[in-house]
Amino acid sequence: MTRLGQQDLYKIAEVKQHSEFEKFLRDVLYEPIRRKKFYQDLLEIDNDVYVDTFKSYFEDYSAERKSNMQDYTPDQVSRILATLTRDGTETKGWSGYDPTAGTGSLLIQKWKDDLFQESPFSYAPHNYLYKGEEFADNVIPYLLHNMAIRGMNCIVIHGDTLTRRTKQIYFVQNSEDNFLGFSDINVMPHSEQIAKEFDVQEWVEEPIKYVESGIVKFNPTMLPMQRKELDRNTDTKEQSRQLPSLKDGLRLTDIAGVERAKTKKQYPAGTIVIQMSATRGQIGLLKSNGEVGAQYACVQPLPFIDSGFVFNMLKAKAPRHFKRMQQGLNLTMEDILTIPVAVTFSERQSIYEQTSLF
Repeated sequence: MTRLGQQDLYKIAEVKQHSEFEKFLRDVLYEPIRRKKFYQDLLEIDNDVYVDTFKSYFEDYSAERKSNMQDYTPDQVSRILATLTRDGTETKGWSGYDPTAGTGSLLIQKWKDDLFQESPFSYAPHNYLYKGEEFADNVIPYLLHNMAIRGMNCIVIHGDTLTRRTKQIYFVQNSEDNFLGFSDINVMPHSEQIAKEFDVQEWVEEPIKYVESGIVKFNPTMLPMQRKELDRNTDTKEQSRQLPSLKDGLRLTDIAGVERAKTKKQYPAGTIVIQMSATRGQIGLLKSNGEVGAQYACVQPLPFIDSGFVFNMLKAKAPRHFKRMQQGLNLTMEDILTIPVAVTFSERQSIYEQTSLF
């Protein structure tokens, strides 16, 4: 995995020194087109969103170690904290909270832990809202960009956590509710209602009047949230190691209707067909309505679940399953109904890139 270095960041931002780079970060906060291009360029070099994008650079070139003691939490510690604070779907309040957020490393690991407990059919950004507070002026742009590039929903309070003397409150919002998309940047007004909601004792900076988000689109998910509270009776290290496969119990039959093709029945476009007789596990996708031969099983995803995504997921996941289950030249309905459909976040991203409907 290629990691972002100083020269990579400077090249993307088209700057030559640190002061210019920090000015660029502040400027593009309020320029959504340039900011999106910046994020896309960053991900071209390093798409590992599970590691703080800017912490290494910040600590090397911007941290005020003596005056503000700016040495931030190691990723390993953040991962442990994220796992230990895992809660269930019924928990109310913030999905994660860091009163001294820095560049956002701990919130990123909390977001990752939440994400890895979901399936691609249950995760929606609007189900999660994080909160970070940070005092230092120099780190706020890094924190906001770290939240926005990951498509997180997050309240960022720029001020003193103890005295509640506050400069600005930002709302980073994934308005498209797309877990592969970026978030908007909004600045909340210095109103009495906002002050009461976030316990602001005094506004110590002039308000920034800036709102990007318009109408918010919610992603309707067919399955409920899947995250579960940490099992205190199971070794934490073992649970963390198994995070990407927590949903191994999810099978094709949980997200789609499956039947052996019926004679003279018209199947709609978007139906996925799997050859069962004399097969090597061939999988196809109907581009238009039509009849299907009796040698196929027909898979029709539930409403709101995109058939193109399921089609590419089956192409990626089914061959190994068939190799393990198939006996002889034919597949059984049981072989098809039990195809595992749980995927990791990185697998989802690869599948989405292959799905022409996105």
